[in-house]
Amino acid sequence: MTMLQFLEHLNKQKNIPNTSVMCFAGTSQYPLLFFTQIKSFLAKNNVIIESIALETTEASIIKASLATMSLSGKTIYWFNDFYLLPIKKQQEWCTYFQSYEGPHTIIFFNNEDACFSLLKKMRDGIIVSLPAEVSLQDISMIRFLLSEQGNSKQRFAVNAGLQVQMVSLDTLCLFSHYELVIGKNWDYFLQEWGAHIIEPTSSLFLLSQYFFGKKVHLFFPLWSRMQETYMPTFWPSFWADQAWRAYVYCDLMKQKKYTEAKKAQYKLPYSLINRDWSLLRLQELHNTHNYAYSMDYRLKNGCSPVALELFFSKFFDNKFR
Repeated sequence: MTMLQFLEHLNKQKNIPNTSVMCFAGTSQYPLLFFTQIKSFLAKNNVIIESIALETTEASIIKASLATMSLSGKTIYWFNDFYLLPIKKQQEWCTYFQSYEGPHTIIFFNNEDACFSLLKKMRDGIIVSLPAEVSLQDISMIRFLLSEQGNSKQRFAVNAGLQVQMVSLDTLCLFSHYELVIGKNWDYFLQEWGAHIIEPTSSLFLLSQYFFGKKVHLFFPLWSRMQETYMPTFWPSFWADQAWRAYVYCDLMKQKKYTEAKKAQYKLPYSLINRDWSLLRLQELHNTHNYAYSMDYRLKNGCSPVALELFFSKFFDNKFR
């Protein structure tokens, strides 16, 4: 099911499609604002939702609740942190989802290819594909989440000539909030403030996530769009800093110094913090940092920016191990 099909159903039926398991599948970060608006919309339409934290709740307790019909009736159990679980734990839950047929509905977000083959075998499940980026013109799709007049024809277009035309779902939701409040001054607002508000999904955070996760097929398309956002001399410093922070964090995690590691996770992507740290070697991160540090010196003294491409190639080919 596409996101558009899901939103059309939600708008018309004031509820999610009738299914036991629903997976929002995407390659980007968890769209917190988008999901918050969906939850709020469902709650306003008297749909019962219970948020579940898998990392802090016993699986046996969760499964007991999922198998029992309470006095309140059918409930949507929203697994907030499924995407943060280690791959092994995700796959264990995916195996459970394959045979789950109610009486309640489970909803979660997943961005791991390793789970999709398991999820496709669900007896009573739906996978909703979330795009990594959406057009600013797609704001019309989500207006109903905020306002009962969301489908009114008397709305305003995103036509202020903004340089960025593709944004994350959360940024689109943020614009929808502004549009609802500002009304007739929408075009003027966009011209004056639009460029300061938009934060495209082409972010340093996401680039770092793909880098350390060695997701080559996702990294290079994003890199091709981002590389000219900053001067060439910015990138060696950025990657040296990221490699150093990753080294410190991974070293502490491997020593099981979890409290200290939590203090050192600043500016690192969630995927590395929760999972990818176990796949990286300390020597690899040490060599990555040294290469980026020396590349910084060379670029500032006339070296070609092509050195960055060689740096990525070496890292993805495990040459720093």
